[in-house]
Amino acid sequence: MIRISLLLFILTVLVSCSPKYKIERIYHPPTDKQCIEKCSTDYQRCQNICQKNYSDCLEKSIERAEMIYSQLKREYRIRMEEYYKKYDLYLQRSEDYRRQIKTLKEDYKFYERLCSQYKDKESCQKKEKVKKYLKQLETNRPLPPEKPPEVEFSSVLQNERKACSCDCGCREIYDACYQSCGGKVEIKKICVEHCD
Repeated sequence: MIRISLLLFILTVLVSCSPKYKIERIYHPPTDKQCIEKCSTDYQRCQNICQKNYSDCLEKSIERAEMIYSQLKREYRIRMEEYYKKYDLYLQRSEDYRRQIKTLKEDYKFYERLCSQYKDKESCQKKEKVKKYLKQLETNRPLPPEKPPEVEFSSVLQNERKACSCDCGCREIYDACYQSCGGKVEIKKICVEHCD
């Protein structure tokens, strides 16, 4: 346990002290400025379409989440009905179990008294038999059923919103256009934190 804790601590220190980088693009312009203006226009159009699609997706995510949520609620109600049936059965078994344990403990005391007072061999054997059976029974105690987790609309909506993306690759399309115009795109990885 100590080794695992130490290893986790070392890993945490290494990760927290490791350098952090950001990607920066340096654009070396070509001579043809009109070509770059077209790239900029296309980039802006791509961004506008992307933003609209993202907004539409977020708007529709509520509708999708409501449909999924209502289906999950129906399934949850079915699972809860099954749970209540199992729980009722568990309560019955627990009551039977409690009564059985009580009876066996009373039997055990009875045979134990006979065994110690009269040294009756048969009573001593029965006492041991009841003791053994009690031990077995105590390890097979009835367990309550697991209650199904409740469905929350917020988590369903959050999952649906994760499917929406606001990255349509417009920057990469612009870079390709920029280079086709004769420009050069230089990508640099710059250390911003914990640099050596």
